[in-house]
Amino acid sequence: MSLFFTYKFAAFIITRNRPDILASTISIVLNQTFPPECILIVDNSDDNDTMHSIAFLKNKKLVYHSVGYNAGPAGGAYWGLKLLFEKGYDWVIWIDDDDPPKFVDLFEKMFQIVKDNESPALGMVGSVGERFDFQTAKIVRLKDKELKKYLDVDTISGNVFPLIHRRVFEKGILPTKDYFFGFEELGFCLAVKRSGLRIMISGELHYELRKVANRLNLKKKKTHHRSADSLWREYYSVRNITYILLHQENKRKAALISVLRNLCKSIFVFRYGLTYGKVASLMIIQGLWDGIFRRMGMRITPLNKLIAS
Repeated sequence: MSLFFTYKFAAFIITRNRPDILASTISIVLNQTFPPECILIVDNSDDNDTMHSIAFLKNKKLVYHSVGYNAGPAGGAYWGLKLLFEKGYDWVIWIDDDDPPKFVDLFEKMFQIVKDNESPALGMVGSVGERFDFQTAKIVRLKDKELKKYLDVDTISGNVFPLIHRRVFEKGILPTKDYFFGFEELGFCLAVKRSGLRIMISGELHYELRKVANRLNLKKKKTHHRSADSLWREYYSVRNITYILLHQENKRKAALISVLRNLCKSIFVFRYGLTYGKVASLMIIQGLWDGIFRRMGMRITPLNKLIAS
């Protein structure tokens, strides 16, 4: 671990109205074999409970920042990275309040990736990574047999601890606040790759995490649909991937493929019932419209249910 003391390392945790869950995650992060020097709590809450719970912990490593409104994961990530890089940290890790590290030495293992691959071209590392195929406009899951040595990837999801170097910030790249929710990590990572920086993972670490999560030898599902109480997520996923491909990455063919796929989906969702189909189809069509015409931000309030039981 002493080999890593030269890294000026901080973390941010995005939270909203979950002080008890947050406190548990903070404890796990602080007990890492290589803990961050500073943990910035980025609070999207609409009350003061989180602020009071952080003050109660009385830990000098904890810094509290209230966004002042529900900025979503995208806005939280924007402020977390911006504020910590402005404070002079070299590496910043992105954490969700309900997804603590699975291994006590996870951060140490991630900095081993950094140590073994350090170069002016290294922009990010992660515990889990994926590739993105612009020909099919899809995220591609790495096969179990590919998970060996160090691998270049295209994206790292927010709940699997993206570790970002300040050279990303110096290139003017930050998460796009207006995504609010959904594919904010993908948009950020694709911008990093487009800038010429590398995103790397350890295949062995990725394999370990799949094993712990019982996600080895997964078979591809033929169909997938969201539960009725999470259909609002469909809107943001469709809108943001449309915006990313069409406007951010300027990949018109990929955007067209994605749009056509979602138009087909807006019809097939009726197989799950007329009421479900109407709401799901509306979410998809509105997401496509808003993504194409750059209508971003929080346009649909996250709800526990959009369909009455």
